Amino acid sequence: MVAFLRPFCAKVAALTALTVLHSALAVVPAIAGQRLIDDGVVRGDARTVWLLGAVLVAAGVCQGLLALAAMRFSTALGADMVCALRAEMYAHLLRQSPGFFTWARTGAVVSRLDGDVTGIERVVTTTLPSAVGALVTLTTALAATVVLEWRLALTILILAPAMYLLASWFGKALKTVGRHRMEAQAELNSLVAERLTPGGIELVQLFSEPGREISAFAARSGRARNLAVRHSALEGGAHASMICLMTGTTAAAYVVAGNGVMTGSLSLGTMVALLTLLARLYGPLASLPSLKADIVAGQLSMARVWEVLDFLPLVTDPLHPLDLPARRAQGAHVAISGLSFAYPPKRAAVLESLADSSEQDQGPRTVLKGISIDIPAGTTVAIVGPSGSGKTTLSRLLLRTWDPGAGSIRIDGVDLRDLRLSALRSVIGVVPQEPYLLQGTIRANLLLADPGAGERELLAACRTAQLLPLLARLPEGLDTLVGGRGTRLSGGERQRLSIARLLLQQPRVIVMDEATSHLDPRTERELRHALTHVLHGRTCILIAHRLETVRDADLILVMEEGRVVETGTHDILARSQGAYAKLLGQGSRPRCGVQGNERRLPC
Repeated sequence: MVAFLRPFCAKVAALTALTVLHSALAVVPAIAGQRLIDDGVVRGDARTVWLLGAVLVAAGVCQGLLALAAMRFSTALGADMVCALRAEMYAHLLRQSPGFFTWARTGAVVSRLDGDVTGIERVVTTTLPSAVGALVTLTTALAATVVLEWRLALTILILAPAMYLLASWFGKALKTVGRHRMEAQAELNSLVAERLTPGGIELVQLFSEPGREISAFAARSGRARNLAVRHSALEGGAHASMICLMTGTTAAAYVVAGNGVMTGSLSLGTMVALLTLLARLYGPLASLPSLKADIVAGQLSMARVWEVLDFLPLVTDPLHPLDLPARRAQGAHVAISGLSFAYPPKRAAVLESLADSSEQDQGPRTVLKGISIDIPAGTTVAIVGPSGSGKTTLSRLLLRTWDPGAGSIRIDGVDLRDLRLSALRSVIGVVPQEPYLLQGTIRANLLLADPGAGERELLAACRTAQLLPLLARLPEGLDTLVGGRGTRLSGGERQRLSIARLLLQQPRVIVMDEATSHLDPRTERELRHALTHVLHGRTCILIAHRLETVRDADLILVMEEGRVVETGTHDILARSQGAYAKLLGQGSRPRCGVQGNERRLPC
């Protein structure tokens, strides 16, 4: 925390100085009021009354101006801190592996990025200044009380430990309840984030009963409500205890000071000053429980934020990254040697506090076993096989979203783990089976691949991807909003938009994972024909279930249960009566609704 606050030390120092001055001035009215009564009112000195009255007004104005300045510094400091901390946390989350977000609850992650960061802001800009102000006020008021009447000060010194013990007890209870309250709110946020999306709401409406969903929401909302009420009750109990203690002490102070005035051991002005100082002392003492609760809440927020920042990504840049050799051709040589991979357990991929506790950790799950493939530059290689055979996992390792457990993947002779991640992902482009589009326009999603692309480049990529007919139908063309995750577009339109984005990236190695699975046969044929010229000379890896899309590949690999069981061209494999021939035989049955000679594997 100290390291994080270092860039803000000037503003922190200014805020502390303003707070100290504002709090120190709190005793001025009591001292000036004493002199005004004893030296002015009692003696009938009007000049002293006016002069000390002016001092009281000046002290009040100074306190007001200092409070205003402190508020402005506090607001500026809080805003700067929130921006810096959120940016640091967001950048750290962007470096996490996809497995982190596979296991993590979305609402819990958002809660860390929003609520907990705001909690730290409140501690630094509100709670700590209040604590400093309370300490300064308590010290100065107590010192003035000792000077005026040490016996009354002794009474207050006896009262302070009792108040602190109460604050400590309530603070421990508030810390426990506060932690459970944050967890309950994160669970509620996760439920809402999952259900209230286009895909989530459709799933709920198709397969779940409204009553069951409402009951689940009400149960989580009720738990959050009960914890909030309990938290408030503890704060109220702490406040009520302080009031009882302060009321008794005030009564005792009035009796002692009144007897002092009647016996002549105290002046009237001193009595008023002591009671004024007593009120000043009550403020800091009464704030102990709330300050304790706020500091405890801030500690929880800090712990939750730093827990995320301290969780290292599974995939990181090497200490001494290498560069790829100078480009000799459009494509790149890909060599996979002895590759094995098992998805890591949940505890290794994500923080336990962010993961869904209801889902059991099954431990490592082996997906790829000893795969070796050599793909010369400019070659088109197809990977086929049944679902679950490891095809998509292999594509993820090529992008280094995961690191292999054994073996290596090299591009132009350089191991992927020795390359800078940004350089690697500029060399390899992928079109997934289910493309993810960001909420925004078609143009914005295309510019992710090439922020400097102009209108001509965007339209050229759309033309190749067979998107121009769609743009012609849309009144706003490239500036049409696609909706959250692209839900305003069909599956085929999202795939074509993803292909256009890939074309703008112009990578040397292209991975297409069922990239045309949502297209009708005619559009698919036209798109394949249009891509032939653009992809010529690049290294292409096609992952497919539909075998008609891979017939022209230079090499076909057949995978089963994480292993490559056959390799060869379409003609050789079709005659071999092996695994590929079996897949080809399954594909001889037309898919329902497909006319003509199109043959497809069942989904």
